[in-house]
Amino acid sequence: MKVELSDRNRSSEMITVKSLPIPGFSRLALLLLAAACLLPGLAAAAQEPGEFIRLAEGDDGKARSLQVALARYVDDRGRRVDLVSAVHVADREYFHDLQERFDRYESVLYELVGDPDGGPEPPAGVGLSLVGLLQGGMKNALGLAFQLEEIDYGRANFVHADMTSAELSDSMKARNETWLGTFMQMWAASSLAQSASSKSPEAAMLQVLFSSDRQAAFKRVMAESLVDQQSVLEVLGGDQGSVLITERNRKALSVLERELAGGARRLAIFYGAGHMPDFHRRLVAEHGFALIDIEWVDAWRLTDG
Repeated sequence: MKVELSDRNRSSEMITVKSLPIPGFSRLALLLLAAACLLPGLAAAAQEPGEFIRLAEGDDGKARSLQVALARYVDDRGRRVDLVSAVHVADREYFHDLQERFDRYESVLYELVGDPDGGPEPPAGVGLSLVGLLQGGMKNALGLAFQLEEIDYGRANFVHADMTSAELSDSMKARNETWLGTFMQMWAASSLAQSASSKSPEAAMLQVLFSSDRQAAFKRVMAESLVDQQSVLEVLGGDQGSVLITERNRKALSVLERELAGGARRLAIFYGAGHMPDFHRRLVAEHGFALIDIEWVDAWRLTDG
């Protein structure tokens, strides 16, 4: 089997770009916003996929949608695991489609830093608080819906597979990681990626500022940024990566092993798209699964058609 690998106007107050006061400001803003979309939620074998998020073009060559991958894997016992890539703010229809799909699985392992049973938790910390703030702002600025408001996490087949806030904090301390250090690591990777690109974040934000439909223009810019930042998030994965990807993925896969040992044969891992390259490598190299198919799902409509 061959798997394809890559390829209402709002008021002007909705998005305000007053100035670009320092070099690199727009790149930093786009990086943080992209990370908020792809990183943690709060409270016959194919080769490795080249991407888990992409832009789909129409016949006119213009981007028509932002798409995320639903990658299917099987092992030699016929058990199936699907990596369901999430964008934490997206069209409401995207979340409703996922909800219907989730009913077909015996177990849906989901991402949420916190205690799913509502037990006492320490404060999430400035890093997760910033991510949550950005996610809420993105929903409003782009006219999208928020994952935690659209997906029913109380369904019987939903299984929490993430760290609690305390586990996340302890793991970061054990690895001598800080939120500032993580953001700086991403900033450095973003700078290298930007130096090899002909795209200018400052020019993109100016296009938003002077567009007659700022919300639609900002949505296109953010969709392009999400795709471009895939390589940036890669620095957080792998054995030498970050708690945000590496250790949380290890926790999720330990839950996967528990569910498989309990007899489940059709499972989904529902995590941000930024986690998926590391999940792919571990499923194949450490857990005996092979990629058999990729389906691309529209997460953001970028045209009216």
